[in-house]
Amino acid sequence: MTEHDQDFLKQARDWVKKMDSLFQRYPDDSLLASIDQFFQNRQIPTYVKNTEDEWIVTYQLPGVTKDRIHISIEDNRLVVKVTEKQEQEVKDDQKDYYHFRQFQRARESILSLPGTVIPSTLTTSFDHGLLKVKAKKQAIKKRDLSID
Repeated sequence: MTEHDQDFLKQARDWVKKMDSLFQRYPDDSLLASIDQFFQNRQIPTYVKNTEDEWIVTYQLPGVTKDRIHISIEDNRLVVKVTEKQEQEVKDDQKDYYHFRQFQRARESILSLPGTVIPSTLTTSFDHGLLKVKAKKQAIKKRDLSID
């Protein structure tokens, strides 16, 4: 291998390392880091609160935008799905190099609606990474039974 070939290989390796650091490294407290951390967890952090009058579910979705959230009711179940699509493109006309990478990932949470919830009263709100789903509850009528 000639000295020119060795220099070329060294420059190519340096360039690849720079590209890797450009696309793969970012500060731990950045938005991309919080999104990666969110998608690395298998479950969406979910908190359910039952009061006498309503049922409240809070989902923690850090770094997620509203347009990536899909909420639906399927067979008396609340389904929350969060998707992420990402594309990376590196193009260098001088060196005749082109690289394109695309991926998609999703997380989903499914909760059964309690029997006391009125599905038509379900409302949602999204603010600062917190998705809240609320529904009013039916009044439960109680009666005592006598034992024969």
